[in-house]
Amino acid sequence: MSKVLFDLTQQQINIGYKEQNEGILEKETEFLFNMIYKTFLVAFSDKVAAIKMDMQTLSLTPSYLFSEEHKGNLIKWLSRFSQMEFPASDLEFGKLKIDFEHWYMQLGGEKIEFVFVEHYLLTPSEAAAALNISTVTLQKYIKQGLDCIDTEKHRKIPKYAIELLKDPIYGIRMQILAQEKKKGKQSKEERAKEIALELMELRLKYKGKTFKEAFADYNGDEMDDPTDYHRWLDLEEELAEIMKLSGGANDAK
Repeated sequence: MSKVLFDLTQQQINIGYKEQNEGILEKETEFLFNMIYKTFLVAFSDKVAAIKMDMQTLSLTPSYLFSEEHKGNLIKWLSRFSQMEFPASDLEFGKLKIDFEHWYMQLGGEKIEFVFVEHYLLTPSEAAAALNISTVTLQKYIKQGLDCIDTEKHRKIPKYAIELLKDPIYGIRMQILAQEKKKGKQSKEERAKEIALELMELRLKYKGKTFKEAFADYNGDEMDDPTDYHRWLDLEEELAEIMKLSGGANDAK
């Protein structure tokens, strides 16, 4: 992005918020969203074959357009786009994808799917070797939210997912996003049963302890690998919310 275009876009965003102009903010939101979308298809054509998403579900309501959250997103994406360097690493590509999908869902989007070129996908055996783990452990990671693609024969893992899993922040973001997508496809009852099974697996792993017992002396910031800590905490909170909405009680903790 040229400095002229950057300055013009930033100016329009500032005017939109200063004048509370819904039309300007809609225009600049669509401009930035489409710029990032096209970047994936052009600059990352060696990785991405297509992006499928339902644009009809996007909801740019005035309350969201004028929110501080959306203003921060616009400024963040404008700055990020202007600083992009190519070619980008698999890690940087993965971070961009996760954040773009998250923004799409913040805008009201419900379904987005990246279609990758075949050579960018790893078989389960190849992915496990890259992570130096067994295929059994890899399947557990997939269940927890490691990005994977269902093909006609078997699941495959895009290369960026391997790098994201090694990143302490984006590894967790990838898992959270995967669960958010899954929630949209399941009923509350189906999701509650799935959470109960995952919590049982965690308790078995920690010899029958509850979350409080397992992590009584720790918090996520103090741990070398906080994956289980954050995953367990998120599951407990999600189950409690489902039970609250259903009028039940949650004694999992």
